[in-house]
Amino acid sequence: MLPWGPMQVVRGEILKKSVLNACLTGLCMALTLVLTSSLSPAHAENGLTLDKYVVIMRHGVRPQTSMKELEPLSAKPWLMWNTPDGQLTPHGAEAAAQLARWEVAMLQKRGLFTQAGCPAPGDVFGWANGAVQRTIDTGNVMLKTMFPDCGLKVGFNVIDETHPVDMLYAPSDSALGAIDPKTAKAAILAAAGGDLEKPRARVASLMTELDGILDCCKPSVCEKETSATACSLRDRPWAIKEKKTKGTKPADVGVVGPLKDAGTVVQVFLLQYANGFPLDQVAFGKAPTAADIIRLSELRQIKYDLSNRVPYLAKRDGSNILNQLLLAVDADPAKGAVKDGPPNAKYVLFAGSDTQQVEIAAILGIHWHIPPYLDDETPPTGTLAFERLHDSSGKAYVRMGFIVPTLDQIRNASDLNAQTPPLQALITMPGCEQQALDGACPLDTFMALAKPKLDSTAVASQIYPVQGNK
Repeated sequence: MLPWGPMQVVRGEILKKSVLNACLTGLCMALTLVLTSSLSPAHAENGLTLDKYVVIMRHGVRPQTSMKELEPLSAKPWLMWNTPDGQLTPHGAEAAAQLARWEVAMLQKRGLFTQAGCPAPGDVFGWANGAVQRTIDTGNVMLKTMFPDCGLKVGFNVIDETHPVDMLYAPSDSALGAIDPKTAKAAILAAAGGDLEKPRARVASLMTELDGILDCCKPSVCEKETSATACSLRDRPWAIKEKKTKGTKPADVGVVGPLKDAGTVVQVFLLQYANGFPLDQVAFGKAPTAADIIRLSELRQIKYDLSNRVPYLAKRDGSNILNQLLLAVDADPAKGAVKDGPPNAKYVLFAGSDTQQVEIAAILGIHWHIPPYLDDETPPTGTLAFERLHDSSGKAYVRMGFIVPTLDQIRNASDLNAQTPPLQALITMPGCEQQALDGACPLDTFMALAKPKLDSTAVASQIYPVQGNK
């Protein structure tokens, strides 16, 4: 049995204010404990046994990816980090290690691994984004913590002048996942409801609040016609713009202007909070609570609604890695080596970013409900899990879930265990509700539903060198 219960099944946007309020007032952990306390080891009051655990997790806490881009968005000096832009912080590494300790204990309790010693050769496989060091570092923290002194490391595609893009994680930056600009523009506009003014009106009050926090903006941010004076995020125009093809880099289409900037800023505030900075420094001291940070994060969610969650864009960029996840889940670990997909390990870890999680969810049409976070949020170390299970007759099933520590658990690098676990949500596969057994979909049905959702023209084979995966 999964470490979460059937009460948490998610089929769509079902955010309940009463549950959110309970979580924000300290009752969320109690609710989680109610859902997890009745579970027994391995298994199985429902007769399903875990065979394989396949995950795509977001990296741990990092600073902003570019202070140069962030700096003009406030008239005030930004909080300074001791870690270079975009890299995994020491605190982020420790918070990830806490999640790793909980995860391996959970998998041991369910019988996937023994309580002591290293896993058998080939039982564990890890892979990361070769273009993003923080994913490599996070993956290595997970494997080192879960299986100490076992020499396990993640592999990754080598990025160099000949291969400047990791096509597994970012195929839309290459010919493989290149978009058609006209189709992309139409898809974004459709996601906006036919007019960018609709989502702009929806976020107007949050933009005003963010302007007040930032004292936004410096004149260099503003459009040329207003560059003589500072301007606000709320007043700046929204637009869909195309970046033309340049060399081997394909065209790119997206919503530019204040929504993109606001999404970046509120994520930086969340990362400041998660990294443990003093509350009077987080968000310039004007959004000092987890509830404040989560409320402002709606701006980032709407940014994703008009970018990576747009089905056309998600399929062009996310089909390649989702295909690898599906190949991993489809492979029976009892049958040994496979021709396609990652090595047929019992535990398969893909360390990536929120980008991949958002795109995979958009392709599959899935959602998760993890209060007090907003629905479908992808915080640092958030993990989208695919479990392969079997019943007493040998019939295979797939069950999905999303696991993430609370924002305060990350901030405090809290000990995560059976008594104080991370948040967990069970996700059902759309179209499989009638066949599901405690949220688990029969494998053949799951694959029949999932595989046609891929854009096969944006999928390529992936070679996994042996290095780093002993």
